[in-house]
Amino acid sequence: MFRGRFVSVTRIAFVIVTVVFVVLAGRELSASIRTASISIVAERIERGETVADDVVTKYALRSVDVVDGHYCRSDIVAAGVTLVLAQLDRQNVNVNYDAWAVAASSARQYLRYALSCMPTNSNFWLRLAAVQSTIAEEPVAIAGMMKRSVVLAPYDQVMVLTRFYFWNDFTDATLTAAKRALDSDLTTMLKLGDRCRVNATIKEISPQLRPIFDQTWTSVGEAATARFRQSCSK
Repeated sequence: MFRGRFVSVTRIAFVIVTVVFVVLAGRELSASIRTASISIVAERIERGETVADDVVTKYALRSVDVVDGHYCRSDIVAAGVTLVLAQLDRQNVNVNYDAWAVAASSARQYLRYALSCMPTNSNFWLRLAAVQSTIAEEPVAIAGMMKRSVVLAPYDQVMVLTRFYFWNDFTDATLTAAKRALDSDLTTMLKLGDRCRVNATIKEISPQLRPIFDQTWTSVGEAATARFRQSCSK
């Protein structure tokens, strides 16, 4: 009798687990179908293909479906990030301020949602800092985002070099507020970075970043910086 009960309980448990897996699989399939067009357009942008402005606008607006659908799958969220940033990049604040303001606000809102799903994504923190800096210069807030990005990917060369692009564009106030994180990035780049890639990245340094960069260059020492005087062949 006990064996019969055990078999019945096992069968019930199996059925319950099977139903749960089917439901979860169905939700994942539904999410993939509903966001397929967003992912396809995002992939085209990431591959460097030409995508018309109206197409980018159309699918950037559809990124709200990701938020409304509470999709937190990394590939879906990342596709939305690509689209909202592409939409913002294509706006000219001097030509159409209203369109730029809407795109900037949408990008900030979406990135905050992306980080609620993936709070350890260094790139998302960087992008949020960059978007916030275009909307309003809030040194302490932007510095906090950059610090998160550095902490989460301190030695990833792609991220370090990408961050340099944004460090190079920030104001004195933001650079001062994030000095420790900035020093960490510059030191890592000069000590560990690929010589040719770093040389290409530091060709143009903004006036506000130059004193900090020169100080770091001196502090890491001749042994570390001598290699940057060597030429890089294509």
